[in-house]
Amino acid sequence: MHDGKPSGNVTLRRGDAQLNGMLMDGALDGPVRIDDSGRPLATLSYRLGSLHGPLVMLHPNGKPSARLNYANDRLHGPASFYAEQGWLLRQANYRDGLLHGEVKTYFSDGTLAELEHYHAGQLHGLYQRFHANGRTALRCTYRQGVLAEPKQGFAEDGRPLDDDGKPMSRLTWWWRRWSEASEV
Repeated sequence: MHDGKPSGNVTLRRGDAQLNGMLMDGALDGPVRIDDSGRPLATLSYRLGSLHGPLVMLHPNGKPSARLNYANDRLHGPASFYAEQGWLLRQANYRDGLLHGEVKTYFSDGTLAELEHYHAGQLHGLYQRFHANGRTALRCTYRQGVLAEPKQGFAEDGRPLDDDGKPMSRLTWWWRRWSEASEV
């Protein structure tokens, strides 16, 4: 003990859950593991009582549900989230606890479902949602969390949607694309 505060191995139990780690001067320090009924739930890293370093949470089947990084009790760095079957659901980046940079969400087959850009926790830049075939379903731009241009929706074949959500006629769509191409 230093200054009367406990140091050394620590095991805390609540019902079937158990936390195992180390104390340094009364604060968690180093790797920590949390189990429930003998099954691992999470591994965490602490530095003098603050979450600091990698954190892995597990689904009941033992596969990762999230891989996160912390710095001084705040999410900081890359974060990945997984379905119980193991496929990647979402990738994000954090800075000082706030979403920052590119955020990607995926369909179960691994194709991109959504692409967002954040700056200091606010949507900022291009936002896109995709159809399962990979074509754009929705596109718009945000500036500091505020929609900066009207949202534009698209049908699975790429045709723009009108205000009622109906695809532009194929003839009109073909004519616009042909006219734009011939102007170049």
